[in-house]
Amino acid sequence: MTKKSKPVAVPVANAVLGLGEPLLATESRPYLEVMAPATLSEGYAFEAEVDRCSFMVKVPKGGVKKGQKFTVPYPSDKPATQAPSLDGRWRDGLCDCCQFGCCHSVLWNAWCCPLILVGQTMTRLKLNWLGCEKSEQSSSTFRILVGITIGYWIRLVSSDIVVATTPSTDTFIASGLHNVMVGVVILVDLAFIVLLISLVYKTRRHIRDKYRIPQTRCKGCEDCCCAFWCTCCTNAQMARQTADYDTYAAKCCSTTGLSPNVSLEKCANVYSGSTQRPDILGVLEGI
Repeated sequence: MTKKSKPVAVPVANAVLGLGEPLLATESRPYLEVMAPATLSEGYAFEAEVDRCSFMVKVPKGGVKKGQKFTVPYPSDKPATQAPSLDGRWRDGLCDCCQFGCCHSVLWNAWCCPLILVGQTMTRLKLNWLGCEKSEQSSSTFRILVGITIGYWIRLVSSDIVVATTPSTDTFIASGLHNVMVGVVILVDLAFIVLLISLVYKTRRHIRDKYRIPQTRCKGCEDCCCAFWCTCCTNAQMARQTADYDTYAAKCCSTTGLSPNVSLEKCANVYSGSTQRPDILGVLEGI
């Protein structure tokens, strides 16, 4: 028998209960939007889920049809929940790149646009484009690394064009130009690789310090080894560590890799073991 999943309630900024006037969600009076799992009559009660906790929903006056969305107050009797803590541990493993599927933007950015992905992670952590803790400069981190990435793509295309159009005659001038071009290409490639590895190294070290994660392998040089030998996997793991992709959808080209409506302070859903009511207004910011 297939287990039926419970309808999931979603926080909303504005609510209309029955035929009453529109209401605005506040910290003391949040509202949830629920999709009816079936055609139900007025007063019927069914179980829904919010923040991975169940509560009872009562069908409003007039009843609802299957798939119809309606608004209900946030359950006041819902017990406090223990927020997951990531102190001292990684959210998942280094090789869990396909945890959210092979089409997830984090996976593709890690392999095809690694500087863009590490730029998104660094923006969440409020690091500047050199990996230093300077929150006043972190707003430009993503833009700078996107610019470097575009410049590197231009290098890839232009060097192929130059090679294809270089005369094949074995003259001193042609040979000299070819050698200079090859030297420039090697230097640009080396600079790009060094920048990428150094940023992954600095960001991983910052994450370990932030979440108090101990080194378990290659003690003393774990960050360096992961950044050098497993750059793409390490890059993807850092992105998953700093955002809860079970809750928030990934965005390929946004500044933080998440929707602009998501607050940076809430996106990681990381607390130091504190017990508290789930923060509804953190989700509502920007709606």
